[in-house]
Amino acid sequence: MIDVRVLIVEDEPHLAGLLSRAFVQEGWQAVVARNGIEGLNQVAAFRPDVIVMDVMMPKLDGIDATRLIRRNPGHDRTAIVALSARHDGAARAEMLAAGADLYLEKPFVMSRLVGQAADALAARRVHAGKDVT
Repeated sequence: MIDVRVLIVEDEPHLAGLLSRAFVQEGWQAVVARNGIEGLNQVAAFRPDVIVMDVMMPKLDGIDATRLIRRNPGHDRTAIVALSARHDGAARAEMLAAGADLYLEKPFVMSRLVGQAADALAARRVHAGKDVT
């Protein structure tokens, strides 16, 4: 994928760095935000194609941040991939209802996450009527 922008909203610095490097190695542009509020600010400034959103974060959690992003019709082509240490159906259901395209539990396989993010973006673009290439 060419010129794909990913926003990583993750409060754990080590994981944020690993995620950023994995996407950059695939040729994506990556920006990191450390909490939901920073994430919302970066959504407006960076205009990402994909958001990798941690669910449990300080200041504003991923569920509320996702709800706020989805309220803006300008982000209907933005794929949101949720990451969470919560391994329960209620958390998954809440995040998907908020507007996430995928919900992945930690730990996860990095290469699989990148592939699933690309797939989620492709599905969003097809659904919105925009080609992926």
